[in-house]
Amino acid sequence: MDPFIGWLKAIDPVLIAPYRWFNNPIIGWWAGTFILSLWAVTLGDLTLLAAFRINERYVKGLLKKTDYYHEQSLKAKSSGDEKAYKKINWLANEEFGRSFFMLMAMGMGSLWPAFFAAAWLNERFGQMTFFILPEWAGGYHINFIGPFVVLYVLARYAFTASKSYLKKLVFENKEETATMS
Repeated sequence: MDPFIGWLKAIDPVLIAPYRWFNNPIIGWWAGTFILSLWAVTLGDLTLLAAFRINERYVKGLLKKTDYYHEQSLKAKSSGDEKAYKKINWLANEEFGRSFFMLMAMGMGSLWPAFFAAAWLNERFGQMTFFILPEWAGGYHINFIGPFVVLYVLARYAFTASKSYLKKLVFENKEETATMS
């Protein structure tokens, strides 16, 4: 047996639990998949946070170099030194490219739990299909991936909205406590 499939089977009891909270299997599937999506989003966000903490000094250094070279290129441009401007601007673009792709790689690192969730869904619900059009109109249907992606996007939105709401709630609470003392 593939070790990855063995790992998915090992965590199966935890992942399947929300699917069994409702007696209606349709509601259970949608609610369970949404909760699975929320777990994937949360784990991905924690991974992103860890990546930023680990690489914080390096990323800040790249962004600082980018800003420095950009400022220097603008100074060269304003002084009329076109040759220096082009060379310094090239350096600024190089640093920007490094920082951009580093940030993109860390951002993409937050998506890995969604792929594990999709693999687990395939093991559990791989044969399930959702009919979109009736047979007389072509009978096109999709498998679990379409609804999972929609629920993942909704979970990402809900998670982001709740984070900003909680930050607002905590900071307003701190300000009220500070003014009361």
